[in-house]
Formats: sequence, structure tokens, C-alpha cells
Amino acid sequence: MADSGEVRRRGRPRDPDMEARVYSVAVLVFAEKGWAGFTLDEVARRSGVGKASVYLRWRDKRELLLAAMGDRLEPFQGWTHTGDLREDLKAMARYVFQMYWGWAGLAVMRLWLDARTYPDLFADLRDFYLFGSVRMVEAMIGAAVARGELPEGTEPALVLGTMFGVATVQVSLAPPAPGEDVTARTEEYVEALVDMVLTGLRRGPAG
Repeated sequence: MADSGEVRRRGRPRDPDMEARVYSVAVLVFAEKGWAGFTLDEVARRSGVGKASVYLRWRDKRELLLAAMGDRLEPFQGWTHTGDLREDLKAMARYVFQMYWGWAGLAVMRLWLDARTYPDLFADLRDFYLFGSVRMVEAMIGAAVARGELPEGTEPALVLGTMFGVATVQVSLAPPAPGEDVTARTEEYVEALVDMVLTGLRRGPAG
């Protein structure tokens, strides 16, 4: 049987515009303050939505954050592999760097940190990102192996970890200056990263 919170939410018409505003602000607040500093009151204030509406729509801050992260930061949203391995890797790397340059990347980094501190709270969301991302890469790697571009046994998780790991370090060590156009820097990093990944992958698991 549904609890009273579920009944309240189902009985209230959805307002997609309000949800979009709240979700964007929720992810931004989490990026800035992490789980410990994340509150429904601040999300309501900064999104311009009444506190009563926020508390009526979401039972607590965990429910709101899980919904917001899943809606705003779906892994590799809109990305599909094309059959050109180098271009596919470049598109993936570009996506990761562009995410990390902005507040979305900080929110994802906060997620990994808080998932270790509060594993029960964030297990579902962590797995959503981890396994959702790996599935995307598995399709790309599997197609490349079938075409003979990569050796059998190529690990999608290793490709994914390399992409995210390198991007995290590079952006953390050299964050964008206020107002900086990072387009050229992104392309430089993408080319270097993809060259490194392809060299490693083509050597095969033994290499």
C-alpha cells in the first residue's frame, strides 16, 4: 500500500517547469555544499518555489536529490556510438570534460565522496551512474571488438575509469579561470587522452 507521501504526490498535478527549476537548483546546491549542507529550504529559496510546494512534492531531501541527479545528470545523455572508434572516444571524452568544467562535474565528484560516507543513502544513485555509464561504453567497445579494431578482452570499465580519472585530475589541477573559454583546452585534452587510451587498448590486455 502506498504511504501518505506517495498519495499526496500522486494527487497533485505535476508542474514540469517547477520540477525543472527545482532539479537544477538541487544539483547546484549539492555541488556546492554536499549532502551535509543540502537542505530543502535552501533549494526552495534559490529556485523561487514555495517551501510548501517543495515539501508537498518531495518527502525529504534524499528523495529530491535522487530525483534531481537522475533527471539532470543522466550518464552520457544523448550520446550514441557511431562505429568510428576514435571519434566515439573523442565524443565521450569531450562530454566528460565539459561536464567537469561546470557545476555538474562537481556534483558528480560530491556524489562519489558522499557515497563513501553515506553508502546506504547513495547506493542506488551510485550504481545508476556507474552501471549506466559502463553499459554505454560496453556497447561501443563490443562493436569495436567485433570490427577487429580492439582485441578480445578489452575492459569497458577500464576505458571509463581512465576517461573520468584523467578528466578529474586535469580539471582539478587547472580549473577554468572566471570567464575563460575552455573550448581550445578541452580539445587539446581530448586529443591527448584519446591517443593514450587507444594506444593502451590496442596493445591488448597483456600489454
